[in-house]
Amino acid sequence: MKHNILIRSFLKIYNLAEMFSDEIKKTAIPAFSGQSAFFMMLSFFPFIMFLLALLRFMPFTEDALISVLEAFIPTSFHQFLETIISGIYHSQSATLLPITIITSLWLASKSFLSLANGLNFVYEINETRNFILIRIYSVIYTIIFALLIIASLTVMVFGNSIYFFIRKHFPLLQGFILSVISLRSVISFFIMFCFFIIMYKAIPNRKSNFKSQVPGALTATCGWLIFSWLYSYYVDHFNNYATFYGTMTVIALLMVWLYACMYILFLGGLINKMLDKNIIFNK
Repeated sequence: MKHNILIRSFLKIYNLAEMFSDEIKKTAIPAFSGQSAFFMMLSFFPFIMFLLALLRFMPFTEDALISVLEAFIPTSFHQFLETIISGIYHSQSATLLPITIITSLWLASKSFLSLANGLNFVYEINETRNFILIRIYSVIYTIIFALLIIASLTVMVFGNSIYFFIRKHFPLLQGFILSVISLRSVISFFIMFCFFIIMYKAIPNRKSNFKSQVPGALTATCGWLIFSWLYSYYVDHFNNYATFYGTMTVIALLMVWLYACMYILFLGGLINKMLDKNIIFNK
């Protein structure tokens, strides 16, 4: 009896894996992952310029921004990130801030357009929205992501002040708030999770609720963070890429990481679609 149960369980898992593999091929996730990784790379610098331009009006330092962004990428790229942000931060002119903000925001939103195309294909949806409207949505999502990072900066920089204020006015919450402030990894996880939920809900050309996006968002968040940690470990301990790529090693490794993260992101969307259509449970 137990032997038959094990066989049935194995066959069910095998059929589910085969079905999932077929869905990946049908939705061209590898192709859209490559496209999105490319545009993410191009949009990175404009986004950082936009973020730094905003931070000039706020009491946040360059180091605080670096600390927040480093939570989302492998440790192998931290030095590269610090160099890029430092260079942009010290080269921006205050007199060009309005132009910098508008131009950088418009360019950074390009990556969300590629994500919209990919997610529409994953969900098997035709794009019927106006191009200008989609571009406006992309700009809004870029701003939301920037605001989430700024919120994280606020907790990091003013964490103690927030804690003392809550302890004084809301003593029952002080234990919870102290735990959240002391666990930066939890904050990073929460930011990514919220962003993925918003993205799966709003970017594709379809109507859905936030609750139905939770499985894919949770999968994408866990997958992103776990893969980043494993990839960082691999690069740190088996780094012979300089022989092949020379001075372009960091860029090449960053593109591989971005490609894998975009792949994970689209897999989260695929999981949401399969659950919405009851494809998984019907199997």
